[in-house]
Amino acid sequence: MDEELRWIEDEDKEESGEEEHEVGFDLFSSDKKDPTDEFKIDIGGVTLNLHGIQAKYPHLLQSTGMTLWEGSQKLCSYICQNPETVRNKNIVELGAGLGLCGIVAHKHGANRVILTDGDSDTLKNMRSNIALNVESQVLESDSVVCKQLLWGTNVEAFCTKWASEDGGFDICMGGDIAYAQESLQVLFETALGLLSSKVGSRFFLSFVFRGGVTTQSIEECAKGHNLLWNRIGETEKEALYIFQRSQ
Repeated sequence: MDEELRWIEDEDKEESGEEEHEVGFDLFSSDKKDPTDEFKIDIGGVTLNLHGIQAKYPHLLQSTGMTLWEGSQKLCSYICQNPETVRNKNIVELGAGLGLCGIVAHKHGANRVILTDGDSDTLKNMRSNIALNVESQVLESDSVVCKQLLWGTNVEAFCTKWASEDGGFDICMGGDIAYAQESLQVLFETALGLLSSKVGSRFFLSFVFRGGVTTQSIEECAKGHNLLWNRIGETEKEALYIFQRSQ
């Protein structure tokens, strides 16, 4: 069983308020911890309060999505400095974790934001963070939504259900989600499967080197998918990529 997957969410049960049940067994059952730390973040004129677990306590982390990562903060800084990139856009976030980037995109004028993660415990915590930081009328209108998405699994069906009527999202984004070489290919396939084919659609990827994926491997993967990109940051340790399809 994938270490970052507790159970597959049943949307019918979720919407009816019924309890979700685990599939198989829980690798973390002996160390089940609720998020105990609060992150207060002031960014782009917005103050957010997020619950999670500090990364300095790795033994408490049930998944990578339960803490705040540097790459997510860098992506948020870019959005705050360039709000026109998200304004009136339909956005999907991969590996949304605590929900920081999606909330910031909403606060800076996104039309709709779908935050996703594959881990069910992370989604539970993310929904709590969304409720803390997003107006109730917005949540009722489904303008900010948290949904489970496993990379490479039922991507087309997810896109059909949650993207705009003309097909695909204007922006797909992820902060600090490219760290395992074995998942890099499926990350790009998933992002492109969700992204609109319209001119102007973009894939934002904030990268911080964590010992596996490198900027070189990211760029080689992008070339394999016929993508063009702008790269913000010239070091091998971190970069913000803005990808688009070659025309």
